[in-house]
Amino acid sequence: MDLGTSAPSAEQYDGHSVAELFTELRAGARIRTTAMINEWIAIVAWADQNVVKSPEGAATLLDGVVDTGVPIAGPGAPLVSEFALMELIAVLGRSPISGRAYVGQVIECAWRLPRLYRAVVAGRVDTWKAQRIADLTHPLSPEAVEFVDRQLAAAVDDVGWKQLERLVAEAVLRFDPERAEAERQRVSDHRHFDIDEPSDTGHVVIHGLMDAADGHDLDEAVTRRAILLGKCGDDSSLDVRRSKAAAELARQDL
Repeated sequence: MDLGTSAPSAEQYDGHSVAELFTELRAGARIRTTAMINEWIAIVAWADQNVVKSPEGAATLLDGVVDTGVPIAGPGAPLVSEFALMELIAVLGRSPISGRAYVGQVIECAWRLPRLYRAVVAGRVDTWKAQRIADLTHPLSPEAVEFVDRQLAAAVDDVGWKQLERLVAEAVLRFDPERAEAERQRVSDHRHFDIDEPSDTGHVVIHGLMDAADGHDLDEAVTRRAILLGKCGDDSSLDVRRSKAAAELARQDL
């Protein structure tokens, strides 16, 4: 039964040139961007009116169906009412988990990354990019997140994800060295060096995780031996000679 709610047919664009289609798509993109910015502004206004003063009754993040007890935005951002958040999520048409995360990202930007938030409202930064930045800064102390916000203010358009991760790591080192050391220890506990089972072609895949200094020394040693193999007449590619050089290190130990 046709209730008049079916999607418009592609026939409506019959006869349109590519330039005309692009004009239509650009207009749609501008409408979506404006709508998202207005949604962010409205969420910030909503948050301002639904602040709770204590953790009891405050909205927290969910991991699956488990309540993490972690506020939806980082330290220094307002705690918002759990009940009011459920109403907002329903209005936004989001699931409880994604809705909590999304509203938390908006609050994180508005209160803890004010320069980034102003750039979003001005249309200079896409909301999806600001959301990803908010995810990275959520665990940071107020001092560390202010440092990140200040550094991003000048060049947020040009910062890639790897640069952003390094910026966050620098902020942690500067303002939360105990957390940085705990993270280093956590990663160190996962160091490994594994050699997979031989393939049908008689080759193996090697993978691992090492301290940066150990990895540097190993890389230097393998490169030196690979260059020496080339000088001794091995005309294989450098990559192949590096694999042979690693095997020579092992045989020297034997």
